[in-house]
Amino acid sequence: MYGDSPVIGHGVQGTVPEWRPLVEAVGEHLAGTFMWMFEVRLSDGRPLHAYKHIDTRCYVHLDLACNAFLYVGDTHYRRIGLADALEAALSPWWERLNASAEDIAACWTAIADARSAADQEPRWR
Repeated sequence: MYGDSPVIGHGVQGTVPEWRPLVEAVGEHLAGTFMWMFEVRLSDGRPLHAYKHIDTRCYVHLDLACNAFLYVGDTHYRRIGLADALEAALSPWWERLNASAEDIAACWTAIADARSAADQEPRWR
Protein backbone atom coordinates (compact mmCIF):
# COMPACT_ATOMS: atom_id res chain seq x y z
CA MET A 1 0.00 0.00 0.00
CA TYR A 2 1.95 3.06 1.18
CA GLY A 3 5.31 1.31 1.45
CA ASP A 4 5.41 0.83 -2.30
CA SER A 5 8.58 1.49 -4.24
CA PRO A 6 8.97 5.01 -5.56
CA VAL A 7 7.62 5.79 -9.00
CA ILE A 8 9.32 8.05 -11.49
CA GLY A 9 7.63 11.26 -12.55
CA HIS A 10 8.58 13.93 -15.06
CA GLY A 11 7.18 17.43 -15.35
CA VAL A 12 4.93 17.80 -18.37
CA GLN A 13 3.38 21.24 -18.03
CA GLY A 14 3.01 24.24 -15.78
CA THR A 15 0.35 26.36 -17.46
CA VAL A 16 -3.04 24.59 -17.25
CA PRO A 17 -4.05 24.02 -13.62
CA GLU A 18 -6.22 21.14 -12.46
CA TRP A 19 -7.98 22.03 -9.19
CA ARG A 20 -10.48 19.17 -8.84
CA PRO A 21 -8.22 16.77 -6.86
CA LEU A 22 -7.30 19.46 -4.35
CA VAL A 23 -10.87 20.73 -3.96
CA GLU A 24 -12.04 17.15 -3.49
CA ALA A 25 -9.32 16.54 -0.88
CA VAL A 26 -9.64 19.74 1.20
CA GLY A 27 -12.76 21.63 0.10
CA GLU A 28 -13.18 24.99 -1.59
CA HIS A 29 -12.15 27.06 1.44
CA LEU A 30 -8.75 25.42 1.96
CA ALA A 31 -8.10 24.99 -1.76
CA GLY A 32 -8.01 28.78 -1.91
CA THR A 33 -4.91 28.73 0.30
CA PHE A 34 -2.89 26.76 -2.24
CA MET A 35 -1.24 27.55 -5.56
CA TRP A 36 -1.24 25.02 -8.39
CA MET A 37 2.38 24.72 -9.49
CA PHE A 38 2.80 22.05 -12.19
CA GLU A 39 1.77 18.66 -13.54
CA VAL A 40 3.94 15.56 -13.47
CA ARG A 41 3.36 12.39 -15.50
CA LEU A 42 4.11 9.28 -13.47
CA SER A 43 5.78 6.27 -15.08
CA ASP A 44 2.43 4.43 -15.00
CA GLY A 45 0.85 7.22 -17.07
CA ARG A 46 -1.09 8.95 -14.30
CA PRO A 47 -1.01 12.74 -14.03
CA LEU A 48 0.13 14.09 -10.67
CA HIS A 49 -0.57 17.70 -9.71
CA ALA A 50 1.62 19.73 -7.38
CA TYR A 51 -0.01 22.26 -5.07
CA LYS A 52 1.96 24.59 -2.79
CA HIS A 53 0.41 26.14 0.30
CA ILE A 54 0.65 29.92 0.20
CA ASP A 55 1.77 30.32 3.82
CA THR A 56 3.63 27.11 4.68
CA ARG A 57 5.25 26.72 1.23
CA CYS A 58 4.75 22.95 1.65
CA TYR A 59 3.60 20.81 -1.25
CA VAL A 60 0.76 18.35 -1.64
CA HIS A 61 1.01 16.11 -4.72
CA LEU A 62 -2.26 14.51 -5.82
CA ASP A 63 -3.30 12.28 -8.69
CA LEU A 64 -6.78 12.57 -10.18
CA ALA A 65 -8.15 10.02 -7.66
CA CYS A 66 -6.82 12.13 -4.74
CA ASN A 67 -4.03 9.68 -3.94
CA ALA A 68 -1.20 11.61 -2.31
CA PHE A 69 2.47 11.30 -3.17
CA LEU A 70 5.63 12.58 -1.54
CA TYR A 71 8.48 13.84 -3.69
CA VAL A 72 11.52 11.90 -2.48
CA GLY A 73 14.04 13.43 -4.85
CA ASP A 74 15.62 12.77 -8.22
CA THR A 75 12.26 12.53 -10.09
CA HIS A 76 10.93 9.93 -7.62
CA TYR A 77 7.59 10.01 -5.81
CA ARG A 78 6.29 7.66 -3.13
CA ARG A 79 2.62 7.12 -2.29
CA ILE A 80 1.62 8.30 1.19
CA GLY A 81 -1.65 8.63 3.02
CA LEU A 82 -3.67 11.69 2.10
CA ALA A 83 -4.23 12.60 5.75
CA ASP A 84 -0.48 12.46 6.40
CA ALA A 85 0.23 14.63 3.35
CA LEU A 86 -2.35 17.21 4.42
CA GLU A 87 -1.15 17.30 8.01
CA ALA A 88 2.47 17.73 6.92
CA ALA A 89 1.58 20.60 4.56
CA LEU A 90 -0.88 22.35 6.85
CA SER A 91 0.43 21.88 10.41
CA PRO A 92 3.04 24.66 10.19
CA TRP A 93 0.15 27.00 9.40
CA TRP A 94 -1.60 26.46 12.71
CA GLU A 95 1.57 25.82 14.72
CA ARG A 96 3.58 28.89 13.71
CA LEU A 97 1.90 31.00 11.06
CA ASN A 98 -1.23 32.43 12.64
CA ALA A 99 -3.97 30.48 10.89
CA SER A 100 -7.44 31.63 11.93
CA ALA A 101 -9.69 29.46 14.07
CA GLU A 102 -11.88 28.89 10.99
CA ASP A 103 -8.86 27.80 8.95
CA ILE A 104 -7.62 25.45 11.68
CA ALA A 105 -11.07 23.85 11.93
CA ALA A 106 -11.15 23.40 8.14
CA CYS A 107 -7.71 21.79 8.24
CA TRP A 108 -8.73 19.28 10.90
CA THR A 109 -11.95 18.49 9.06
CA ALA A 110 -10.04 17.76 5.85
CA ILE A 111 -7.51 15.60 7.71
CA ALA A 112 -10.26 13.70 9.57
CA ASP A 113 -12.18 13.14 6.32
CA ALA A 114 -9.01 11.82 4.66
CA ARG A 115 -8.36 9.46 7.59
CA SER A 116 -11.95 8.22 7.42
CA ALA A 117 -11.72 7.67 3.66
CA ALA A 118 -8.51 5.68 4.16
CA ASP A 119 -10.53 3.21 6.23
CA GLN A 120 -12.78 2.60 3.22
CA GLU A 121 -11.81 0.69 0.09
CA PRO A 122 -8.61 1.75 -1.75
CA ARG A 123 -8.90 4.90 -3.84
CA TRP A 124 -6.78 3.63 -6.74
CA ARG A 125 -8.61 3.95 -10.06
